[in-house]
Amino acid sequence: MDVPARIPTGIKGFDQIIEGGLLPGKTYLLTGPPGSGKTTFSMHFLLEGARKGENTAYVSLIHDPIEAVKDMARFDPAVWSYVKSGKIFLQDYGKTLWKGVGKPPTWGSVLMSIKEIAASQRVSRLVVDPITAIEFSNTNPAEKRAQLANFIRTIEEMGVTAILVAELTDLDKYTEEYYLADGVIMLHYFMDDAVGDMVRGVQVLKMRRTRHETRIFPLKFTDRGLVVTQQKGDLSEER
Repeated sequence: MDVPARIPTGIKGFDQIIEGGLLPGKTYLLTGPPGSGKTTFSMHFLLEGARKGENTAYVSLIHDPIEAVKDMARFDPAVWSYVKSGKIFLQDYGKTLWKGVGKPPTWGSVLMSIKEIAASQRVSRLVVDPITAIEFSNTNPAEKRAQLANFIRTIEEMGVTAILVAELTDLDKYTEEYYLADGVIMLHYFMDDAVGDMVRGVQVLKMRRTRHETRIFPLKFTDRGLVVTQQKGDLSEER
């Protein structure tokens, strides 16, 4: 079976380690601890699609999505023009769901919103940030897995390439989304005793139909945003 043309993520150096980019119409999990660069990674992905004329959407389940745009504008001010033109559609879903409710949204309510966005905006790229804010409607593990599988399958049937952002809460425990997503990208942010500072890295835990290494690649913030480098054994930030 022919593999469809891959789509670029917009992150310099990352596509080279996943055979040129992501497979279109698939769902990817992006996880990592606070400060590791998850939202910036996601905005790179949407901005790259907007530059290519695609309609994209950023669905925030907690914070005001404008804050993510402000952060990205530090690296590329052009992001504002794509937001204003609607090429990057912002959905402040958290404000709607949390106001006066006091409980996390369910997968069903999020899925309904995404369907409406995909239909009205003709979205080809989607980011949901963070899915860890979503509450499953029951506590049965089998039912949880079925709900998430339906969520991912529905997105794929719409032909949308999606990044689901999740906070990393337990390094020793893989949740359902790790197994059901087509790819798992883990960002790292930890103290490197060799340099006496916090450093970042990116690791591809799995990527279906893709040859990739599983080691941690250095991930650095530059004046143009995130950059992945190929050096082995060097995770320190450039000074």
